Amino acid sequence: MATDVERALRGMVRTGTVSAVYPKTDTVRVVFDDKDNTTSPELHVLHRFSGKNKDYWMPDLGDQVLCIFNNNDKNFSTGWVLGSYFTEKQPPQVASADIMRIDFADGSYIEVNRAAGSLQVNFTGPVTINGSTIHLN
Repeated sequence: MATDVERALRGMVRTGTVSAVYPKTDTVRVVFDDKDNTTSPELHVLHRFSGKNKDYWMPDLGDQVLCIFNNNDKNFSTGWVLGSYFTEKQPPQVASADIMRIDFADGSYIEVNRAAGSLQVNFTGPVTINGSTIHLN
């Protein structure tokens, strides 16, 4: 039998599929399969930084995402997308605790391998590096 805390968390934390993306408002809509394909209102996307330092990302249409909702809002109109996660249909591109990698839809990627002490950059288009001084060793 579920406790009150478990019931509250079940309503607050949900997974779903991104059905619409609104970059100008930093929001997305999410469809929840477990709730008869109910579509969320626009949910803000959580970022690591949004002050002096900034980090920006938007999930793609079809991404599986984890959402959290304000427990005091019984209409589920206030919520946030915490992030996306890998599935069998969308597995990770690498499997190593020592690698951080960002892949882009055009085939470009950036990979840091801390075990090897290496950085690999592969871009399909032009690369521009700006700086007051650039050192290459």
